[in-house]
Amino acid sequence: MADTILIVDDEVDLLYGLQRTIAMEINCEVFVAKNSFDAIKLLKDRAIDVVLSDVCMPEMDGISLLRAIKEHNPFITVIMMTAYGTIEMAVKAIKHGAYDFIPKPFEEERLIHLLKRGLERNRLMRENNRLMAKICEKSPFENMVGQSAPMLNVFQAIKMLAKTDVTVLILGETGTGKDLAAQAIHDVSNRSNKQMITVNCPTLPETILESELFGYRKGAFTGAYNDKKGLFDQADGGTIFLDEIGDLSFSVQTKLLRVLQAKEIRPLGDNKSHTVNVRIIAVTNQDLQKKIADHSFRQDLYYRLNVASLTMPPLRDIREDIPLLVKHCLKKTACELKVQPKKISPEIMNYILEKDWPGNVRELENTIQGWTAITQGDIISAQVIPDIERAKHKGALDFDIAQPYKNLKENVIKGFTVSYLHRLLEHTGGNITLAAQVSGIKRQSLQKIIKRYKISVERFRTPQLPT
Repeated sequence: MADTILIVDDEVDLLYGLQRTIAMEINCEVFVAKNSFDAIKLLKDRAIDVVLSDVCMPEMDGISLLRAIKEHNPFITVIMMTAYGTIEMAVKAIKHGAYDFIPKPFEEERLIHLLKRGLERNRLMRENNRLMAKICEKSPFENMVGQSAPMLNVFQAIKMLAKTDVTVLILGETGTGKDLAAQAIHDVSNRSNKQMITVNCPTLPETILESELFGYRKGAFTGAYNDKKGLFDQADGGTIFLDEIGDLSFSVQTKLLRVLQAKEIRPLGDNKSHTVNVRIIAVTNQDLQKKIADHSFRQDLYYRLNVASLTMPPLRDIREDIPLLVKHCLKKTACELKVQPKKISPEIMNYILEKDWPGNVRELENTIQGWTAITQGDIISAQVIPDIERAKHKGALDFDIAQPYKNLKENVIKGFTVSYLHRLLEHTGGNITLAAQVSGIKRQSLQKIIKRYKISVERFRTPQLPT
């Protein structure tokens, strides 16, 4: 696609003179507009990279046009020109988003140089947006990463479950990604072209939850002025995702059991049932067997829900996946905050690997998002850790004297080795040969140590732009 420049000036001779000059000097399409209104109309019809506009024009001046351009497309490069150039005017233009400012009369060479710079800026911005879009591309397993055995088992189970229409019960602690697994099952199933409707069971009172799930008929209760479709009807042909199924009341549990048994629902106030074609995926972080024992959850409903089950592993059981999760969280956060992805310093990675994460992956993701938001540079350093935790983290010799000497010694050696390897790989950009030379460790021995401590070399390597 050819580069494009739009010139806006009410001086017709200058306008067409500039058009000819620029077209001869720069390989691009050059458009012209005699006033701001024509310019705005043209901008709506064509993709323009650079606008070269006069400031002083009748009816609508260049500063007003600049504002309109930035509202239309903030990525267009705008260069302002005027015969009455002052510092104040230049500052005003730059404040409103102008890329640069050139006073009349101007040297042709300087103008061409400025326009070429503006076009180059736009090319870089387009490429950056393309790469960011590629980074942010979504897939059915968009937020699920891992290479550990437990996570590979999860991925395999999701693929197998997606091929069927069986009811699925997903178990796991808070923050382990149960909702992501449910979404992935739906997204790779033959129901993916229909909705997956989520019901957050704990947030709705029993009476409201029942009417929301099954709908109601006009006059069923005070305020029911019209018939209303329930969520099961809305999800017909698709999937209904019941979040925290363990919090359902006994009354709703009974009605849900009827849906699972007969594939039928009965709206409130209706004397007839009708069939629905809905797949149910339920999740909970509670011990349903214990709730059955204390008579707060129906055993027959549990058996109906637990046709196929999937347990999401806690973060402590997949520690080897933490570097991959960190990289994923940094990329996801960059997309959400519309910033360039940050890097993690070796100290921070060591801190993450050693820290307990009771909130699992969700806690890790929220922490990284917070760190990214408060970090001005490219690297998230130890300064983001609260003082108390930082002091605790640095105090490697603040050990529990009740622990055996051998265990304490191993922990100290492990902490030092992991920290050293992180610094070494950061310094050498993940180049194992260079790292071996710097450290004085034989290449094969170094590889064995890296493998023993499950360190991902890839994250230290400088990413290359696709060619």
